[in-house]
Amino acid sequence: MMLKVSLLALVLSVGMFAPASAQSKKPRKTFKQILLMADSLRLQLRHSADNGRMLQWGDSILMAELGKSKMSEKKKQRFMKHYAKIQRRLKMYDRHLFIGDSLLAANYNKVKYDTNYIARPNARWTIKLRGNLSGADLLTTAKTNGLESKTKVMADCRGTLSMAVGYRGVGLGLAVNPAKLAGKNRDYEFNLNSYSNRYGFDVVYLSSKTFHGHQQVGGNETDVHKGDISQQALNLNFYYAFNHRKFSFPAAFSQSYIQKRSAGSFMVGASFDGSKTKVKGMTIRLNELAVGAGYAYNLVPSSHLLFHLSALPTITVYSHDYTKMKAETVDSEAESPTIRNSMKYHFPSAIITSRAAAVYSWCNKFAGATAVYNYSVAGDEDHLQVRRNKWRVRMFFGFRF
Repeated sequence: MMLKVSLLALVLSVGMFAPASAQSKKPRKTFKQILLMADSLRLQLRHSADNGRMLQWGDSILMAELGKSKMSEKKKQRFMKHYAKIQRRLKMYDRHLFIGDSLLAANYNKVKYDTNYIARPNARWTIKLRGNLSGADLLTTAKTNGLESKTKVMADCRGTLSMAVGYRGVGLGLAVNPAKLAGKNRDYEFNLNSYSNRYGFDVVYLSSKTFHGHQQVGGNETDVHKGDISQQALNLNFYYAFNHRKFSFPAAFSQSYIQKRSAGSFMVGASFDGSKTKVKGMTIRLNELAVGAGYAYNLVPSSHLLFHLSALPTITVYSHDYTKMKAETVDSEAESPTIRNSMKYHFPSAIITSRAAAVYSWCNKFAGATAVYNYSVAGDEDHLQVRRNKWRVRMFFGFRF
């Protein structure tokens, strides 16, 4: 139904402008004029939504175009008869949407913070375009019979383009990896995060087969090619901010709040780091749970600008780390037994999460960049130690209406 109405409105518009363009060419609108027109439509949509007419906001535009068109009165009456049926359905849908919007608005506009420091954007919709770049590297140190070996490898960087749409704090996003679509990258990464003023979490899952680098055994160095090492890793981070009435984490990372004045907060958090790494017949399994405390700060040098910096180091309180490898047998036809060795805990095994952000806002638009860095270390240098680095940089542009 909506598609039919849109097509009909488009036909009316073309019919109205076609004769005029034949007589004299109108000057093209400037970019500023286009932005003003878009802002005018935004305000009309917002006014209609406030009055429970979100789906009917284009009625006045459609009627104006219909009045200007050279369509015969008979065709206009036929159109209005057909459009009246559509209007009745739109009114019914608008009533249901208005009830749902009222419930979301009640939760969205709850004041659980100091309004001198934090504010909510006065808009229903948020649309955000994002470009993401992420990477990971791995460093292992092992000692066997007095011989030390070091392996340092890194995975290919992954770039994705994404679009996110939010309505009163509830959002949905879609990301596309151009390199993966072209078959040039075999890695897979999944990111999920939720930030509120009081608490929030990050979930990152990575499956990579593009690790490459070099290995040193004694004084000899050999290359490690893509495909020699594969890894599946899951990282979870949770934070709780004590000064949540004045400090807003989402103001920097999801833009669902606005930090009006500079403020900081002490935080406590927990992290889990689990991974499965396969390399030359050996499997390394790491499962680390850590807890700790840190600090975050939002600097607001002007009403349009925000800088964020935070660090949350955590110390491992539980670990279940081990290696598995096939034992050599004399009989080539016999199945090789699997030898499992537990990795010794060495203090301080740790997981560190740090974040940074810069956001610039003007009118109903915003743009900026965020960065998240994860570092973890597990094991003992005298036997086997594994260090992992994971980072992600995101640039974004969005607007609210």
